[in-house]
Amino acid sequence: MAKSSPTPSLPTLQQTELDVLMLARDVLQKQIDERVAIRNREILERDQFFKERKTRKLASFVAELGYRILNFTKKEQPLSTKRAALLMFRIKEYAVPIFKKFVAKTCREQDIPLDGLEPEVKTTFLQLCDAFERLGWIETERTKHEITIRRLNDKEAAQFWHGSWAEVVNRSLIESTLQDFAKEHKCQFDVFFNVKLAKLDSSKTSPDMELDIIAQLRDRFYIFETKTGVLGIDKWVARAKMFSVDQKSRFITCCADETIPSYLFEPYQLVPLSKLKQEMVPMLNGDLIQNV
Repeated sequence: MAKSSPTPSLPTLQQTELDVLMLARDVLQKQIDERVAIRNREILERDQFFKERKTRKLASFVAELGYRILNFTKKEQPLSTKRAALLMFRIKEYAVPIFKKFVAKTCREQDIPLDGLEPEVKTTFLQLCDAFERLGWIETERTKHEITIRRLNDKEAAQFWHGSWAEVVNRSLIESTLQDFAKEHKCQFDVFFNVKLAKLDSSKTSPDMELDIIAQLRDRFYIFETKTGVLGIDKWVARAKMFSVDQKSRFITCCADETIPSYLFEPYQLVPLSKLKQEMVPMLNGDLIQNV
């Protein structure tokens, strides 16, 4: 068998020039990285959220990822929609498809039969309709066997039925779970809602990223996103990697659909809302108590 000829090597001069260029590139990159770090520190030290004790750790955390805080809601305000959201969650398989039809402008009225419903579902559904009426989103006419629902013009209603109801439920579940955990283990926590972030070196006032909930416990951050529709896998994975780069913090996606098999997405965390509390507690125990 004929021997293959050896791969020709680059001429000595050409290889030397390549080595010099690569070395120069590495030196320049190191200088760039050093100057970027100095610039970022200066930006951070001027940041109002970094100056405030309550938000200093959060500002530092997002700055390490190349972002700064534009705005957030520190404490969840009592929502007039909270009762409606929790009722919706209780019978979501039945109620969500009905009210999601109203998101389309062409759907103004629906006749919903009440016969054949389980007593608990029927009672909860009528309570939900009452809650929507009090919000001024619908009006109803009722008989023993049927309820007619007419949608009134309200943009907030469409957003709620499209999926924001799940965000309200998620916030309620997370805050109550953290309160119970903190009380049991005598530790403090902070929760930041609707966190808007911009690139650290950008002067823009519009966000580059918005996050539903960030919870801070000790030196760890837990970022929660709520999904009611199709999961954007690429965006989800990118954010999960970014927010867990410190190997302590977690990015958790909460979904309303319980039929999605969470194990298919491991090591990324997908948690149905109905199982959020039962999965959060052992996770927090493992992160904050057992590893102390």
